[in-house]
Amino acid sequence: MNAGDVLINIITMTVLTVVFMIILTAFVRRILGAHIGLGRIVIAGLLGLGAEVGFESQFVWNRQEYTPALLPIQLGIIILVAVAFLVIAELIVPAGSIPRPDQWIPSLRRRAERTRRYAEITNIALRRGLLPFRPNTDASPTGSAERTRQARALREALEDAGGAFVKLGQVLSTRTDLLPPEFLEELSHLQQRVPAAEWASIRPLLELELGRPVDEVFASFDDVPLAAASIGQVHRAILTTGEAVAVKVQRPGIIPRIERDIDITIRIAKRLEASTEWARVLGVADLADGFAASLRDEVDYRIEASNMSAMTQTQQAHPEDESLTIPKHYAALCTSRVLVMDLVDGITLSDPAALAGRPESERSHRASKLFRSTLTQIIDDGVFHADLHPGNIMLTPAGDLVLLDFGSVGRLDSELRKQIGGVLLAFYRSDSRSFADALLAFVELPDDIDEFALRRQIGVFMSNKLGPGAAIDVTVFTEMVRLLSTNHIAVPGELASAFRAVATLEGTLRYLSPSFQMLEEAGEFAKHRVADASRPGALYTAAKDELGSLLPILRRLPERADRITGALADGRLTLNIRLFADHRDRSLIRELVNLLAITFLAGIFGIMSAMLLASSGGPQVTPTLTLFQIFGYLLVVASGLLTLKVLFDVFRLRR
Repeated sequence: MNAGDVLINIITMTVLTVVFMIILTAFVRRILGAHIGLGRIVIAGLLGLGAEVGFESQFVWNRQEYTPALLPIQLGIIILVAVAFLVIAELIVPAGSIPRPDQWIPSLRRRAERTRRYAEITNIALRRGLLPFRPNTDASPTGSAERTRQARALREALEDAGGAFVKLGQVLSTRTDLLPPEFLEELSHLQQRVPAAEWASIRPLLELELGRPVDEVFASFDDVPLAAASIGQVHRAILTTGEAVAVKVQRPGIIPRIERDIDITIRIAKRLEASTEWARVLGVADLADGFAASLRDEVDYRIEASNMSAMTQTQQAHPEDESLTIPKHYAALCTSRVLVMDLVDGITLSDPAALAGRPESERSHRASKLFRSTLTQIIDDGVFHADLHPGNIMLTPAGDLVLLDFGSVGRLDSELRKQIGGVLLAFYRSDSRSFADALLAFVELPDDIDEFALRRQIGVFMSNKLGPGAAIDVTVFTEMVRLLSTNHIAVPGELASAFRAVATLEGTLRYLSPSFQMLEEAGEFAKHRVADASRPGALYTAAKDELGSLLPILRRLPERADRITGALADGRLTLNIRLFADHRDRSLIRELVNLLAITFLAGIFGIMSAMLLASSGGPQVTPTLTLFQIFGYLLVVASGLLTLKVLFDVFRLRR
């Protein structure tokens, strides 16, 4: 055989192998009803071919004359072994749990970096005396002293860790529902001791984002930042048009480090929740997920610019006693890593100097204005600042409140806003029945829930939290969500976001004015809303809106009434009821019927194959095989494939 014949044979075998793999891929994906990766298909195909070669070596080669009647059995062996491998692989290593080969090196790098960060965080926690950590609930002075020591160790550890962990500490500093007062007090002093990035690294990033040199955009630019944080830093500048602005620039290379810290935070939270009771009670995994989503939005300054535009629009429509200041931003100069806004003269509430020397009456007035504005944002605007901790609120020398950092802004549709208004009105009236109606309107009740018992629980909740002498705090919202979760009722994400916003605001309000009473203020707010809604003009507007929504129904009503009465007179009136109208019910029934049908066929094929293999009748195809036995082997393959299909579906449904 010359070189040309060898090359032709190699090309022929290559083409046949590729065609075989394509056919095998299509067949296996059709059988299993799922997308299978190319790598697994190749391995499965090679194993199938190996099994078929082994079969030939034992039962065909040098034993009997080959006949084409064996071809279906050979193909069946290949497919059966391939599918068996894929099912076993899905059971042991589910699809997607191992990265593709082209991702192995980046994955190893990320794992190595994450391991180094784990070691760094562990060393920090050990050095600060934070580990081993055991929550202390002792109400004695000794218990309080131990909690104070733990809180100080936690603050110092978070400051040393930096990055996303400082942000996490700032979020925790307002969660009075999760942490005792000692932790809240200590975390409120959390500082980001982060050195500013060098101007030599900031300038190229700034010019890359703006698309032109700094001197063409700014008449002057102070390369020493006003403030530096773990994600970005703020510089003072003057535009060529003369406006004094604050330029927020993201730190170079911060996104990978933030993603690494987010990943570590979520992993630690899940591990704690799986291994400790206190973490399960606090729901630290959900807290970490919410923190991660909020932080990812925060690092994209385009989202923040869009949120500022929305908040500016809504605040302009607020009355004077509810209106807060939103800095003007310059959209043409804002990118994903650069944000340019007006420079505001003031001090954030997190700075003790902001409130020093101000009388309690003024602080209470500012707290009331902030609270009313937030309620108006949630109920009327549907666009609200979801992270109102003291560091995100600035107090100007004139006493105005200015909101900062719009990376976390929630949005509500009109239906949710109406329902939240109903909850607030029920608060004001202390009407447990209306409160239950408004609260349950948010959610979809499970079929097996005892609604009467649930309403009784809500009534007890109302009497405990909103009865005589009660004072509303963040625990009202936390226990409200927990009450629903205990009854296996999922709370909409938008509603949970609004609850978290009010929970964060509660800590800020108490810091701004320790004597501020949220329950009384919410009652006054609801009272004014009821009074405004009772005015003749408001009643006319509401009636006009309702009539406008009813007009399409009223137009169709005569035609429908005529059709119904005509069908009734002719004896043709029927009532059409659809079983399984919900697509989830139909999907479940369809999957169960398919599994039962395939299982039944697999069993029938198995019985038939056993009967045929045990039979010695039928035409003799080879000296050792009859036609009936060949059919039996084919039915064995068919039964095996169907059984594997059932197992694959069961594993996939369970996961």
